[in-house]
Amino acid sequence: MDMGELLLGLGRFVLSTTLLLLLTVPTAFIVIQVELKVIALMQLRYGPNRVGPRGMFQSTIHGFKVLAKEDTTPDQADRPTFTMAPWMVFMAAAMSMLVIPFAPGLVAIDSQISVVYFFAVLGLSVVGLLVAGWASYNKYSLLGGLRSAAQMVSYEIPLTLSIVGIVVLTGSLSFTGIVEWQRVNGWGFVWQFWAFPIFFIAATAEINRTPFDMVEADSEIVAGFATEYSGMRFGFFFFAEYVALFIMSTIVVTLFFGGWLPPFFTLPGGFIGTVLGAIIFFAKTYFFVFVAVWMRATLPRVRVDQLMGMAWKWLLPLALVNLFVTAAIVLIFNLKPVGG
Repeated sequence: MDMGELLLGLGRFVLSTTLLLLLTVPTAFIVIQVELKVIALMQLRYGPNRVGPRGMFQSTIHGFKVLAKEDTTPDQADRPTFTMAPWMVFMAAAMSMLVIPFAPGLVAIDSQISVVYFFAVLGLSVVGLLVAGWASYNKYSLLGGLRSAAQMVSYEIPLTLSIVGIVVLTGSLSFTGIVEWQRVNGWGFVWQFWAFPIFFIAATAEINRTPFDMVEADSEIVAGFATEYSGMRFGFFFFAEYVALFIMSTIVVTLFFGGWLPPFFTLPGGFIGTVLGAIIFFAKTYFFVFVAVWMRATLPRVRVDQLMGMAWKWLLPLALVNLFVTAAIVLIFNLKPVGG
C-alpha cells in the first residue's frame, strides 16, 4: 500500500467516524421522541404536544436542557474516573456504529471481522458503568455498577452464542457478508427462529431496557450508577442508552431480517438502490425500536434473581442447543458460505 492509498483510507476513516459521531445525538433525540409519544398513546395521554408541530421537538429541548444544567462532582468522588466514565459508555455505543451496513455500500468500515469488532467495542460500555459506580463514592452508584457488571457479563454469553449460529450458517464474520447470504438463502429469522428470541431478550438486558433495567432501578437504588451525575455528563449516559437501543435494533435487522433487503422485490443498482436500501433498513430498525418501547410500556421490572436465573438457566442452554442444531442443519442441507 503506497502513501496515497494510506492517506485516502485514513481520511475516509476520520470522515466516517466524524459523521457517525454527529449522527448519534440526533438519533438519540429521535428515539427519545418515539418513546415519549408511543408510551403516551399507549397510556391514553397526549404526550409531547407543545414544542414544535405536535410536540416533535420536545426531546430536543429536553436534551439541551440537560446539557445546560450545572455539572457537579461530589467532593469525595475520584474526579478523573468520574469524568471519564460517561465518555467511555458513549464512545462504546458510538464507535460500534462504524461497522453497521445501512445500505449497499453505505458502511464506514466493511471489515471481514465486523461481528467481532462490534461485540468487542460495545462490551466496553460495562467498564464505563462499573467505573461510574465506583468513582461516585455512593452506595447506590456502586450497587448499580456491580449490577451492571453481573448483568452484562451474564447476558453477553447467550447473546454471543446466538450470533455464532448465524456465523456458522453464513460462514462469515462480516455484517455485509451475512446480509448477502440472506439475499440468496432467505432471511436469517427463517433459519434461526430459535436464536432470534434468545438474541432479542439478551440484547434487551445488555442495553438495560425494561424489564431488565436493574442497573438504574429508580424504585430501589435511585438512579444506580448515574445517581451522582448531572448536566452534560448525565446527558452522555442518557444519550448512550438510546443510541444503544437504536444500534441493537440495527443488529437484529442485519442478522435476522435481511438488513437493507426488501421482502418482495429486488433493489435496483446504483444510487437509487442505496437510497431505497437505507429507507428499508431504517424502517425495519424503528419497528424494533417501537417493540422495545412497547415492552417498556407493558412489562414490569423483574427481580434480580429472576434476571440472573433467566440468563443461566434458560437462555444459555437454549443458545447451546441452537448452536448444535444449526451445525446439523448446515450438514443436512449442505448450505454454502458467502462466496462458496
